[in-house]
Amino acid sequence: MKLLTKNTLLTLTTVIALSACGGDGDKSTSPTNSNSNTSGNSSTPTISGQFLSSHDTGKFFSTELYPSYQQYGRNAKHCYQSYNNYYFESENTMVFGNPDLPESDFKLAAQWAENNFNAALAAMGITKTDYFSNRYSVRLEGLKYIRNQLSSRYYDTIDYPNNFDALTYEQQVDWATTTTKSLTKKEAVELLVNDFYAPFQTETQAVLEDKVYVCLHEKNTTNGWGEGSLSGITIGAPSLAIPHEVNKIITHELIHTIQHALSANFEGLGLPRWYTEGQAVLISGMDVAKKSDHSEYDPTLVVSYYDEVGDQSKAYGHYGLAYSYLKDSNSQATIIQMMKDMKNITYNFSTQNNSSLQEYHGYVEVFDRSMKQKNGSMLTVHEYRGDYHSLLSSY
Repeated sequence: MKLLTKNTLLTLTTVIALSACGGDGDKSTSPTNSNSNTSGNSSTPTISGQFLSSHDTGKFFSTELYPSYQQYGRNAKHCYQSYNNYYFESENTMVFGNPDLPESDFKLAAQWAENNFNAALAAMGITKTDYFSNRYSVRLEGLKYIRNQLSSRYYDTIDYPNNFDALTYEQQVDWATTTTKSLTKKEAVELLVNDFYAPFQTETQAVLEDKVYVCLHEKNTTNGWGEGSLSGITIGAPSLAIPHEVNKIITHELIHTIQHALSANFEGLGLPRWYTEGQAVLISGMDVAKKSDHSEYDPTLVVSYYDEVGDQSKAYGHYGLAYSYLKDSNSQATIIQMMKDMKNITYNFSTQNNSSLQEYHGYVEVFDRSMKQKNGSMLTVHEYRGDYHSLLSSY
């Protein structure tokens, strides 16, 4: 039975800044150790899998009328505008792209992703099951729609708090967001397919497969070659350009998609740029700045791409150093738990507007209660910004 709903959306105009390579609000390029422009395939792919048509399987790269950058990435336009329905599927990946590209492009991209996926998970300290259970299984547009309808009290099958009408606007949004996140995949899908105005009308449209979605873009340069998003990664077609140390870059971008799975709220990733890039640099094995050179850069002041100054290769190295300090002073397990805790905090306009820091208030909250200095004392976001060089001097 169709739910009695109105096609009225709650518009959230303030968006948490994302910091992953090429992510929403970010026009970054890959680190310079990836800028060697090598055309052609670096190896012959030997991966097992098959080419499929979405028209036969019902599994499309995107199914929204207006796909979001947060869900798929900025460089994935090829896949959600033109090449949405042709893919190569392997054990853990679905590689979409232009059917006119060589089949080896799809296979090599899948092979790269397969070869580095487990390594990225292990380095982050989580399992594949943990990754997929934390990643939103229903597409973000559907979850936002449910949240918006809940906050507007349009569902007649949901038990609302007795005092719902007395709550402030932001309290209602917080309740709606928390409730949406607590829904099972089945419950969320039922709300969508039984609502004529919802963006998805079938389960196949609404859900993401437990795969890493890979999109092949067709830039013939390695500048900005890789990007990680909520659904997976976007990389360049191998027949057009292959960067130097491609496996490190693939791992780097897979770290970004893991970050989204663990931490992303409905409004964005919320982690500062130095953190997302620093974690990805260190864990993927890219070059990290020397401790003795910490005075050359102020990484913890770089909250968004627009805060970045100077040579990007130097910046990336110092992001890695800043993250290395956190990892050595705490533990990877503590850091992962902090990232997961972020996801449970609803974006609050008033809290953010009244904050003295540019960082997302949810990140500040979990960081301040979780992170420690090397000497065991508690560490706050404010302290890591202001006392960074003092802390690194004794690191």
